[in-house]
Amino acid sequence: MDNTANHDALQQIIQVAQGFYARKDRAHDLDHALRVREWGRKLALEEGADITVVELAALLHDIGRSGAVERTHAESSAGLAVNILLKNGYSEEIVHQVREAIVSHSREAGHEPKTLEAKILYDADKLDFVGAIGLSRLFIWAGVQGWTLVGENSCENFYRERICSYRAHLFTKTGRTFFDPLFLYMEGFWQQLHAERFKISDSGQADSI
Repeated sequence: MDNTANHDALQQIIQVAQGFYARKDRAHDLDHALRVREWGRKLALEEGADITVVELAALLHDIGRSGAVERTHAESSAGLAVNILLKNGYSEEIVHQVREAIVSHSREAGHEPKTLEAKILYDADKLDFVGAIGLSRLFIWAGVQGWTLVGENSCENFYRERICSYRAHLFTKTGRTFFDPLFLYMEGFWQQLHAERFKISDSGQADSI
């Protein structure tokens, strides 16, 4: 498939995906999928992966979040992706590779990424949860979940328990290279937040935010 045809085919997939993402929370919307696609392209170029598989998997990896019919959103997304790609004329081999990547982009059901493309999707998805964009997504997700800023069941609790563990599970060297400065930005944010909370508490005006 030449570049023009590939671009047109991807645009068609984006249009189809947009209908699914319109029903999602704004932390897992089409913009998120498009950013994961761009991260995936960067990683695929550096790591030598199949860019078409990575792009398709990135665009469709969260379409099953609302109204999931499988055990996990990843499994639901993978099932929907298979139907969409077959209807749009993609080969069974590409469809199989995309499904394998999507079903293992989350560890919810114990699926581990095995192919290079699956590992890249996993890393790309995590890269969109660090840095300034990662913080923005965290606060949007907190609004959906009803979390406070700090304390139990909070933004910071999710950050400490989940996001801080992402780096240890990244699969690619390129992913870790991109991840580190973005993660440091987030660490700086939480340090500054607690410094400000301490100043407010010390002044006697408030003891929590």
